[in-house]
Amino acid sequence: MAYGQKFQVLTVTELHASIYDIVPSVASAVHKRFEKWTERADIKQECLLWAMTRSEWVNAQLSEENTEQRRHNEQRLAWQMMRVAERYARKEKATKSGYQLT
Repeated sequence: MAYGQKFQVLTVTELHASIYDIVPSVASAVHKRFEKWTERADIKQECLLWAMTRSEWVNAQLSEENTEQRRHNEQRLAWQMMRVAERYARKEKATKSGYQLT
C-alpha cells in the first residue's frame, strides 16, 4: 500500500424490485425511436445508473403503502426515467451523426 493512501468506504444500495420491471419498458419505448443510433442494453444501463444515483428516493417512492399513491409514483418515476433515456439517446444520435457535443 502506498504511503498516505486512504481507503474509500463503498456502500451497496439495493433497488426496489419494481424498478427492474419499469426499466425494460422505458428502454424499449426509447429504443423504438432511436434504434439506428443506440442499443437497447445501453439505454437500460443508463436508466439503471440514473436509478442507482437516486436509490434512496426511488426506494421510498416505490415502497409507498397506499396502492393508489404507489401507482402514481411508478408512473412519475417511469416518466422521469423516460426523459433521462431520451436525453442519452439524443446525445448518442448527435455524436453518431457527426455533431460535436460540448
